[in-house]
Amino acid sequence: MRHLLIVLLLLGLLVSPVAVAQEQTVGDELNFEVRARGNLFFGTGVLSNERYYDVPITQLPDQGVLIKLPYTQKGGQLTFNLHHRVGISEDFGLPAELMTVIEVMTGGTNRLGTYTMLDDVGPDAVAAEEINRASEAEIDRFVSPLVTKTITINTLPGPQSISIVGVNLNISRQGRTILIDSPGTRIAMVSNINFSEIREGTPLQFGEPD
Repeated sequence: MRHLLIVLLLLGLLVSPVAVAQEQTVGDELNFEVRARGNLFFGTGVLSNERYYDVPITQLPDQGVLIKLPYTQKGGQLTFNLHHRVGISEDFGLPAELMTVIEVMTGGTNRLGTYTMLDDVGPDAVAAEEINRASEAEIDRFVSPLVTKTITINTLPGPQSISIVGVNLNISRQGRTILIDSPGTRIAMVSNINFSEIREGTPLQFGEPD
């Protein structure tokens, strides 16, 4: 009888629900501040009402699209849409291949990652959306945000400042390739910037079904 009781006790322990892992989930969106210089603001999307910012080639974080993130205990997730920034005039020479490269920096010159957009653009290319432009400068007359790629970045706990900067732009058309890498040249746009805090979810449970 004593041995039978021990066996029953062990079986009861085996089928009891046990927490085996802690799930990480993305929580509510938090407030953040875009501290990009005023001249980097390109305009507002007519349909989305999202703000579009130019991304210049630079190695200085304060000259890029600077974003001040709030304090988090477990880190967070930053997302934004990346677009090619090219002025396609009537004599541009389509079709063309566009390769835009940007970097995301934090903590001065620490790099969180390099991101590349590579797309073929034909005569039927259209902008991501129509923009209410902040400026009608002649130099940007034909410029639009082309194509959309969503970038997701996991950030560390604590307060953090992040800067989106340009690296270079390659334009291939009519058998020629042009590399644009001069500091200050605006080669990309970003829009739809969002930030959410990471939080622990409900512990995962294993055991006998009810």
